[in-house]
Amino acid sequence: MARKKWYDAADVESVRVVPQSGPTLYGPSRRRRPRKAPGLGECLLYPWVDGPGVALLVFLAPVLLLLTLPVFDIVAVLKPTTRGGWELGLLVIPIFSPLLITLSLVFGYGLLVLGQMFVASALGEPDHPRWPEWDSSQIAEGLARWVWAAVFGLVTGALPVAAYWVVCGDIDWFDRVVFADLVILAAGYALMALAAALLHDSLVMANPFTVLGAIAQIGWDFVAPCVAGGVALMILGGLMYAIFNVIPSLRWAMVALWAFWVLSLYLAMVVLRMVGLTYYAHADELVWFKGRPKWGTPSRFGNIYQNS
Repeated sequence: MARKKWYDAADVESVRVVPQSGPTLYGPSRRRRPRKAPGLGECLLYPWVDGPGVALLVFLAPVLLLLTLPVFDIVAVLKPTTRGGWELGLLVIPIFSPLLITLSLVFGYGLLVLGQMFVASALGEPDHPRWPEWDSSQIAEGLARWVWAAVFGLVTGALPVAAYWVVCGDIDWFDRVVFADLVILAAGYALMALAAALLHDSLVMANPFTVLGAIAQIGWDFVAPCVAGGVALMILGGLMYAIFNVIPSLRWAMVALWAFWVLSLYLAMVVLRMVGLTYYAHADELVWFKGRPKWGTPSRFGNIYQNS
């Protein structure tokens, strides 16, 4: 059998593998992020750079919208501002119990995805993690982790806000600025409490000693995540107030509720990305964890285009 014209056995020895001087296509050297404070631009783009983040906005937000639409009926029946329908509300609320359970599971699943995105950011990975499998026990555990961290974080961080509310008297523009600053501080404390609970994989670590000690170690680099979290919280709070108190049309209120869920998921990914990268920049100082927590999904880092 005749050999191909291009075949030459003597040229085998002349073949050399030349290492590439620049970044490789799939290797970690291209994808590993340097340990430095995150920029606002890269965090704002993070939800759009990979499929799981885009899918979270496209698919999960409409599901949350459908599950929360009956809240307009509950508000109309209960009339919370005047307490006019609380007797009827005792009959209505049990009817909505299955809906509330479903909403809790879906919302908890979304929090589980967001928590895994935060862990991927804390590991310096640029890729979004895989969406986890639907496991009600894991969802309940993740929801409890977030609620516990929120209780320790928001309640402790909100104490100065409540104290100033009591003593400030009539609210003017100066008071609004003070409130904004206190909300930013409360959001920063809550974010660090959440980070401690997620990365330590322990609810006990969301305590003031761990949280304040970590903030002191990170220093000024934590200002950006703190401001981002506070601004996001105020934006979402203002939008929620507009939905129930400003927008007169039910149709536009429904559109605004959909926008609320899209914006909530987007801002959550941006803020958690910023907090995670801030931890990654100071991981050698904090040393909260060395690998992915047991509740995290397998990483897509380095095999993003593979099925396994």
